[in-house]
Parts: sequence; C-alpha cells; structure tokens
Amino acid sequence: MLESGITAEALWAKVPQLSGDDLPELIDHPATGERHLVKVLLRPDLTGAFLSALARSRWSGFARIQFGIINHPRTPLPEALNLVKFLAWRDLNHTLLNFKLASEVRHAAESALIQRLPSLAVGEKITLARLAGGQVLKALRSETEPRVISSLLENQRLVEEDVLYLANRPRTIAPVLEAVARDERWSSRKEVRVALMRNPKAPLSVVAPFISQMTKADLAPLADDLKVPLALRRMIQTRLGKGG
Repeated sequence: MLESGITAEALWAKVPQLSGDDLPELIDHPATGERHLVKVLLRPDLTGAFLSALARSRWSGFARIQFGIINHPRTPLPEALNLVKFLAWRDLNHTLLNFKLASEVRHAAESALIQRLPSLAVGEKITLARLAGGQVLKALRSETEPRVISSLLENQRLVEEDVLYLANRPRTIAPVLEAVARDERWSSRKEVRVALMRNPKAPLSVVAPFISQMTKADLAPLADDLKVPLALRRMIQTRLGKGG
C-alpha cells in the first residue's frame, strides 16, 4: 500500500518496484504527477485492468500518457482505439510503425494520420515524409510540393515501385519529376530513368544527361518510342548514330 504522505520524489524512485496491488493507487495518489505515470507505462508487466483504469481516468487527457497507454501491448483494444484519434501526428506515425501492437490499433493510427495529412504544414510533411511507412507513405506520393517529395526519396522504406509511381504518373508535376531525376539514389536506376524519359512533363534539362549515362542497348527501345518527347528522341537517335 502506498503511504499517503510519500513525496513526489520518493514516489518517483519507487515506481519501478511498485507491486501490482499498489499500481491502482498510483492513479489517484496526491503525489502522482504526469511523469510518474509516463514512467510506469514503460513497465512491461502492467495488467490490462490497470491500463484500462488509467485510460478512463483524468490522466488520459495528457498527450504523453495517451501515447504510453496506446503503445503498451497489454492495453485492452477498446481503450487503445478510443484514444488513437487524440494523438499528434508524430505519435500516430510511431504507433502505426509499432508492430508489437494489435493490427487494429496500427490501422486506426494509419487512417487517422492519412485523414490529417491535408491539415499538416509543409514543414511537418517534409519531416513525416522521411519517417512514414505503409499507406501514409503511399499517400505522400501524391504531394505536389517538391521538398516533400525530396524528403520522401530519402525514406528508407521507399521502394522502386513507389518511385516508378511518381515517374510514370501523368499528373505528376514537373518540379516533382525534377526532384526524382536529381536524386542520386533513384535516378541511377535504369527503370526510373526510362520512366522519366517517357514522361512528357519531365524537364528536358534533367533527363537529357541520362542519354550519355545509359548503354546503347538500353536506349535503343526509346529511340522510336512515341511516349518519349520528340526532342529527346532525336538526341537518343544521334547517340545511336541513326541521324534523326
């Protein structure tokens, strides 16, 4: 049993050793503060009953406690799902990438973050683009801000399929295509180069250098490909010695 007169500092030291019987008292103890509960939520031995009680207490309005409850693998599903919608975008992204959690919780976080994307500031989207995964990453492929796409191209979860989506998509705007073409990691790949060269919106100044960097065997199919802009086709034909 927790002493009624225990100080906040003494309680802080005791948090890791509190027994299961003492934990419920922590919720309403006068010495308890947000930091105590954030600390206790790091314990893997918490019971579903304690986590449920905490989720229904006044403390569930605190952002760090919400996050700790949702991301504890023993939190009952209804309690976690009820709190997901209150998370900030960074916490939503962390939650959807936490594979220790039930799939329902991760999918709820993913859906909430996708719905929130239009309201995020450009700077927030740039940061998120480097970290995102799953359907959030795929949703970010449709962004029209080149700085967001440049950040997305740095994302370690991005695969060639995602980059080809950008390069092949008719609605992709020129600045975004330029960002892809200037990215050293992705523009060195043959399929990405071919897709960019076949997209009429790709600036000639950034795709023309590919011609000297590609083999004649790779260029040959593009020489008479009508999807390749005429000016670029003529440059390819010159490289292949076709004379136009």
